[in-house]
Amino acid sequence: MEAIESKPAWWKDKKLLAGFILVFLSIALGLYGKGLFIVKFYEPVYLITGLSLWVSSWILLLLGIFLVGWETVKMIQMRINHHVRKTVKGTYEYTKGLPKKGYNYTKGLHKKGIGKLKKSLTK
Repeated sequence: MEAIESKPAWWKDKKLLAGFILVFLSIALGLYGKGLFIVKFYEPVYLITGLSLWVSSWILLLLGIFLVGWETVKMIQMRINHHVRKTVKGTYEYTKGLPKKGYNYTKGLHKKGIGKLKKSLTK
């Protein structure tokens, strides 16, 4: 007896939420740092602060994408496994047999063509 899989709840996954928060935080920090860099370009304190915020936002963005990416891939795999293999069994089984049907059909066409060729050569 197969175990029934429940649908994944993305709001309960701590890594996924942390990844989304890091991505949005990095966007906010990056825009603020870029703004400091552009507006206060001639003041060294604001220049260094803006650049450091902008660089740290990229680090946060990459970390957030890494967290969101792996969790999202896992959720997509679970969803595909749940819907395709459990719910729509007939479609999966039919699609699985298509290459063999195509091979047999092509083989039959070849035999039919060779038969016509032999028939025309023997006349």
